[in-house]
Amino acid sequence: MKKVLLILLMITTACSVKETIEPLDNNVLNQPFETNNEFETLKGVYEKNNQPMVVNLWATWCTPCLEEMPHFETAHREHSEKITFIGINISDSPTRAKKRAEELQISYLLGNDPDGSFTKSLKVIGLPVTAFFNTEGKLSTIHQGPISKENLQKSIMELLDV
Repeated sequence: MKKVLLILLMITTACSVKETIEPLDNNVLNQPFETNNEFETLKGVYEKNNQPMVVNLWATWCTPCLEEMPHFETAHREHSEKITFIGINISDSPTRAKKRAEELQISYLLGNDPDGSFTKSLKVIGLPVTAFFNTEGKLSTIHQGPISKENLQKSIMELLDV
């Protein structure tokens, strides 16, 4: 029984480390991720839109990831003129990720991390992970674990200095 509880605790912890950690270096801006068979960087997306970014790392097998995606969609619809939202799938095939995103009616920019370089640059230890980039395009904070609708809204307001 103890082994079963330990395994369940490990699985739960891997998907829900609930803490905000200090920012990492901004090298993550130059790490490529794939969108529609083209490679992008956060720096390129930032230069196109010139606004803060919220980047969520997710996977189709991560239940907390799937549960929070509708919060990101709602926030995207409310703030798309002021903040760029990006979802990056870290482990599934692009086809599987796209299908799941369509089922969830996600309309913000989606990408994949085919070689894991983007994920490694954020030093991800579990999913979901949400990175917030400020008005200068610099990484301001990383949230490890699921983020509530309220905390997402609070973080967005901080990005917008509201």
